[in-house]
Amino acid sequence: MVSSKPLETKRDESLDKDDDLQALFRQHFESRFKPLRGLPSSRLKCPEADEETPENQSESDWEGLSDEEYGKPVEVVEHKTSTCVKRAEVPRGELKTFMTTKPPSSLENALSTAKRKQPEQADSEEAATEAANLKKDLALQRLLKESHLLDSKSSSSLSGSNRHKALDLRLQDLGSKSSILMQEKMPLSHRKGIVAKAREREENRRREAKENGIILEKAVKGTAKKTPIRQRGIGGPSVGKFQGGMLKLSKKDVADIVGPRKKLKVKKGGRR
Repeated sequence: MVSSKPLETKRDESLDKDDDLQALFRQHFESRFKPLRGLPSSRLKCPEADEETPENQSESDWEGLSDEEYGKPVEVVEHKTSTCVKRAEVPRGELKTFMTTKPPSSLENALSTAKRKQPEQADSEEAATEAANLKKDLALQRLLKESHLLDSKSSSSLSGSNRHKALDLRLQDLGSKSSILMQEKMPLSHRKGIVAKAREREENRRREAKENGIILEKAVKGTAKKTPIRQRGIGGPSVGKFQGGMLKLSKKDVADIVGPRKKLKVKKGGRR
């Protein structure tokens, strides 16, 4: 049988030669340039060290740690995470108001809160479309409320009266308590004619609705104005009027004080 020992020795010798050549090239490179980082520094092996046998290594004793190894400082590596939190940026005006001794007014607080609530960058296109839609909504609401004025039977000469009625409706929507078409002072005959015409118009509307089977709201009858009861002041007389240092009593007040008179019954016939 052929032994494989000479083949293995030849391979080891070729590997040692390659390592020696690489070490020589490395030393030459480091002498010309800076040493390479991260790579282990390979040095040429001394022939004496290669020739040492395991018997010589076992015979050598360990002499302990040298003084240089004792003197080396211990390297401590600390891994810390950055826990710094960015402070929220506060506007300069708010800082000034915070540092002043004067209390902030309600208007400034409202303005500051409104600025915070508003977005920093509002889209101009969306704002324009919202404004246009709002105008269209208002126009549609007015058209629906004033559509009953656009009657085909009405002549063109009544355009002014329709305009006044539309203006009256808009004022009532804004919170007007009374109608601008209601006149306080006018001749009695004119007022009676206006009231009679309004009553006739309402009766015709209700009669037509009844014939067509339409249910209308319940008719509200006008109530007479109640005279308010005069409240007398504290400490004043409860009967009569006090004028010029005198208490004036009317016949009614006197009758209320005296009360009803008792009638005496007289028997018919005298004594015999």
